[in-house]
Amino acid sequence: MKPPVIFIDDEKAIRDSLGQTLELEDYQVQLFSSARQALSAFDSQFPGVIITDINMPGMDGMTFLQQALTIDAELPVIMLTGHGDISTAVDAMRIGAYDFLEKPFSTEHLLDVVKRACDKRELVLENRELRRELASQSSPGPRILGNSLAIKQLRRSLYQLQEDESTVLLEGEDGTGKRMVAQFIHDHSPRQHLPLISLKCQDLSEQQFEELCFGHASQAGKWSDATGSTLYLENIDRLAAVSQQRLLDRLTQQTKEPDHNKTRVIVSSSRSLDTLISQGQFSDELFQYLRQCVLSLPPLRERQEDIELLFQNFIRTAASRYNIEAPVLNAEQKNKLLAYHWPGNVRELRSVSERLVLLGSHFDQHQTLDLDAPLPSLSERVHQFEFTLISDALRRHNGRLKEVQSELVLARKTLYDKMKKHGLDKQDFKE
Repeated sequence: MKPPVIFIDDEKAIRDSLGQTLELEDYQVQLFSSARQALSAFDSQFPGVIITDINMPGMDGMTFLQQALTIDAELPVIMLTGHGDISTAVDAMRIGAYDFLEKPFSTEHLLDVVKRACDKRELVLENRELRRELASQSSPGPRILGNSLAIKQLRRSLYQLQEDESTVLLEGEDGTGKRMVAQFIHDHSPRQHLPLISLKCQDLSEQQFEELCFGHASQAGKWSDATGSTLYLENIDRLAAVSQQRLLDRLTQQTKEPDHNKTRVIVSSSRSLDTLISQGQFSDELFQYLRQCVLSLPPLRERQEDIELLFQNFIRTAASRYNIEAPVLNAEQKNKLLAYHWPGNVRELRSVSERLVLLGSHFDQHQTLDLDAPLPSLSERVHQFEFTLISDALRRHNGRLKEVQSELVLARKTLYDKMKKHGLDKQDFKE
């Protein structure tokens, strides 16, 4: 299906004829007899083209053009004009119209102008999205990485939420990044100057949820702490029925409060609420309230093209945090990354990348990644980290122990003892 086209003309015969022509070319056509009515049919995100006659009763084409361009100065508006209105059409082009068609015009000419206008509109919207993405990804806070269609659509939805104060429901399997998305929404909202307040709802009794979320006589709850900010309720699918009703009552109640007293709420669920409702485990009333804005986070297995990008980003981040050299994957290891099912989603991918960084030089570049292996224990991590830190320093300084001592702030005997414990010989690092 091609982009939408809005066509405005007070003459029904012309509307029907031109509308049919465009529909036969697979355009989505909306017909209007009044320019004023058409103004409510589009916004700055409208992905198509507008065609309007110039001479119409009530609001004429020129007035419509001026008002349409206040909604979006880059909207492609094509003007239809008779022979005597050429000077008016030229004025329209000067104001910002995309083009004009002088009656009578051929079908081929009409379709050519509409196609060019649609192509330009697509480019304009793509450039806007790229600019928003660059601004968002360069700002502090979490970044939503990925080139898959699902992630691009998620980012587009998140950008549209920046000035929105509605309650948001995040749905997705465990480990898909729901908390990060909640933080992203908060960090790109007018509430970003205040901290995001969060509460994990799983394993809470009715009384515990009541006290932690709404407080009690001697202590305020998370809801109060998040006044003027954002409250993230994680795993609301685990709430008891009484707690679900209490949450719905509070959400409904605050719609009557002044904006500065409101708590913006983001909730998440790792299970399908539709399924839970059919099983009698979740409130349909609460779901109807929450469904005003639902964002679905795809599992990692459905965004395979993002796996290597995310993995490399996690590796670089971990290596930078530990101040050690980032390991490099060979072709066999990359293939295994892509073939793996990733039941733990992005969270599991991050754990595997961290394990790889912590293994450091213990990691054999010719072996196959053991993706099912658990993360090392704390003592194992400390041992591996110490080994990697010392061996990296020896490599950078070509085995010169004085320089290694200085960098690591170690006594000579301490450095010798640690090198002996890890089986390191300075001769192995001399070039």
